[in-house]
Amino acid sequence: MIIFRPAQLSDIQQIERLAHESGPMVYTLPAQRSHLIKKVERSIDSFRQDVFSPGEESYFFVLEETMTGQILGTGAINALAGYQEPFYALRNDILIHSSRELKVHSRIHALTLNHDLSDHSQLCSFYVIPALKNSLYPALITLGRLMFMSIHPERFTNDWLAVIPGVADKNGRAPFWEHVGRKFFRMDYNQVEYYNGTRDKTFIAELMPHHPLYVPLIDEEAQAVMGQVHPDAELQCGLLSEQGFEPDKYVEIFDAGPILTANRNTLDIWQNHRLCRVKLVERLPQAQKYLIGVSTETDFRAVMAEAWLEGSTLLLEDEALLALGIANSGSIESGRQVWCFPVNDSYFSFSDYISVQ
Repeated sequence: MIIFRPAQLSDIQQIERLAHESGPMVYTLPAQRSHLIKKVERSIDSFRQDVFSPGEESYFFVLEETMTGQILGTGAINALAGYQEPFYALRNDILIHSSRELKVHSRIHALTLNHDLSDHSQLCSFYVIPALKNSLYPALITLGRLMFMSIHPERFTNDWLAVIPGVADKNGRAPFWEHVGRKFFRMDYNQVEYYNGTRDKTFIAELMPHHPLYVPLIDEEAQAVMGQVHPDAELQCGLLSEQGFEPDKYVEIFDAGPILTANRNTLDIWQNHRLCRVKLVERLPQAQKYLIGVSTETDFRAVMAEAWLEGSTLLLEDEALLALGIANSGSIESGRQVWCFPVNDSYFSFSDYISVQ
């Protein structure tokens, strides 16, 4: 059984291994042990806080194979994308240039540096090992985080976002960066993404242009990749799109990958997750795949498992209950409730690619 749970300091060595595997594209999971330790410590402290409105909290989760203890993936949530420092993005604006005398009226696309999305809650640090790319476990990371956010609305804002990596090749060449960002930063794409994940964001305000970048003046190679998804991120983009996330008018500042946003009230999991009591059975009368979560004041666990919902009672076999920590030796904690959300096959059929975010 593979379970989705909060990261602990004892996971650091394995998380560091995954950070190296994920590469520079997952800039919120940099391969720097001191940064990862702070990330886990901040998460542990966030779970312990009594939160009435979102602030500096950050929640870091891992996928664990319960039999071996192996960590197979990661995912995180920032309660506010721009709490301590602005969350920068490029906004695609339309600027009007007109001359009554010449009878010319032009609508020109321009990219403007902004921090409009700083008050959104942010999904980040997504990575799963390549061996799980065709399994249901990428969906466990995505839906597990969304379920946690849905059952603890006081910890997050009404609007959520996820940055999807843009186009870059295996050597770290990103067309948008080469034709735009490099002219201002004078460094490689991989290097600037590493700085973006390990340093404060003042260097962005210091070096990025604050005047609009007129899109027609940008090289055509860079224009062609604006808002395009990296092949390795297609699955994650599909999972979020299935829930109701949409690309709006914002792109990432370094590779111009799309930024997906959603109001939580429009999301499928927000509308259809429900609280129910569990009942242990030896054999299910019928079966459907469910995301099943258990939440306490300082913990959250979720699994994907076959189950069957009868009214307000969820029928489960013992393996899932043991993984969730609510059963022992065939008995269930009296009156125990879980959160559940039905999962259809479309969540497992978006792409053959491993997903990163």
